[in-house]
Amino acid sequence: MMEEPRVLFVDDDENLLMGLKRRLRGKFSFDTALGPLEAIEKIKGGAKYAVCVADMRMPEMDGVELLSNVAKLSPDTVNMMLTGNADQKTAVEAINQGRIFRFFNKPCEDEELLVGVNAALRQHQLITAEKALIEQTLAGSIKVLTEVLSQLNPAIFGKAMRAKVWCDQIAKSIGYPHPWELGLAALLAPIGYVSLPADILSRLGEEKPLQPLERDVVRRTPEVARSLISNIPRLENVAQIVYMQYRDFDGSGFPSDGPKGTDIPLGSRVLRIFNDLGKITESELVVKQHFDELRQKPKRYDMSLLDKIEMVLAVVDPSYDKTAFPEGTEHDIYLKHLRMGDFLLTDIETRDGHVLLTHGNYISEVQIQRLRVFQKLHQFHEPIRVRRGGKGASG
Repeated sequence: MMEEPRVLFVDDDENLLMGLKRRLRGKFSFDTALGPLEAIEKIKGGAKYAVCVADMRMPEMDGVELLSNVAKLSPDTVNMMLTGNADQKTAVEAINQGRIFRFFNKPCEDEELLVGVNAALRQHQLITAEKALIEQTLAGSIKVLTEVLSQLNPAIFGKAMRAKVWCDQIAKSIGYPHPWELGLAALLAPIGYVSLPADILSRLGEEKPLQPLERDVVRRTPEVARSLISNIPRLENVAQIVYMQYRDFDGSGFPSDGPKGTDIPLGSRVLRIFNDLGKITESELVVKQHFDELRQKPKRYDMSLLDKIEMVLAVVDPSYDKTAFPEGTEHDIYLKHLRMGDFLLTDIETRDGHVLLTHGNYISEVQIQRLRVFQKLHQFHEPIRVRRGGKGASG
């Protein structure tokens, strides 16, 4: 059985609250709080209120500040104000800061107060009903899209899930206003791939090279993604983030026309980084060298944002060279000559298409040992290209 919506009256005058209890008993379900601190304590303690009616002048905290706090603690609560000070400045301040539904002057006739409270209760009903409907629609639509993506290509879906994890980790530190929006954009970023032929999709999942015409087709998939996502309620911003995910910071990239620099949506600038970061690491583990690799293309990313993300995500991994991106020489070598500290410029791939290590990684001792085992069982494409040497590089 659904709980009856309750109203909270807040005032520092105990006699006034007692009078309200006598006059309004049986009209609707309500509670009282003697002052703003008690009201906040009730809400923090788990009490749910459809409507909060607060006095303006109270000693510990005025009504504007109280209702502003109520709006943060209980966003669905409809707020109303009672005050003896009817000046315009107070009314404007109350409405702007406390999200006030109605504003009453004291003394307020019982009938006027009843009409106002009942209107607020109806407003709360509308808010919660719409929210429930949208949340159900949203959840169902996202479930369908993610299931389509996971069935379409598990490898691509896995990378999207990894990008979502990264987004969840960095959202707070970069001051992202709606973290759920950012994570969802990462998850749905590759949904435009549903328009691709199966052979292109397969090569994408395995990170195999594409022909120029095929790359152009893939490059335009954000348009398809935007079209799909924008049909879902409340996902207009997510659709735009996904559409701009390959827009470079200098204004190049896809789409060919549009904003540049910080005018590009923040979420799109994050995805621009994570799309490329996902290509140079095989796991959620991110180290400093991965960001050093991204910095080789400074026009592509928001470098200030890149720095913030690195501070949150990058960890120290002793199996990697801890120095800056190496400025050594490049060599084409056979696998038997591979050394710890070499920086891969090409994938290490078996002749039957299995990628053992992706380019953009430093070679660790553990990886060399693993590679030696695989060499006994498989044939690899050789030679491979590495960067060797530079400041502090091992070898």
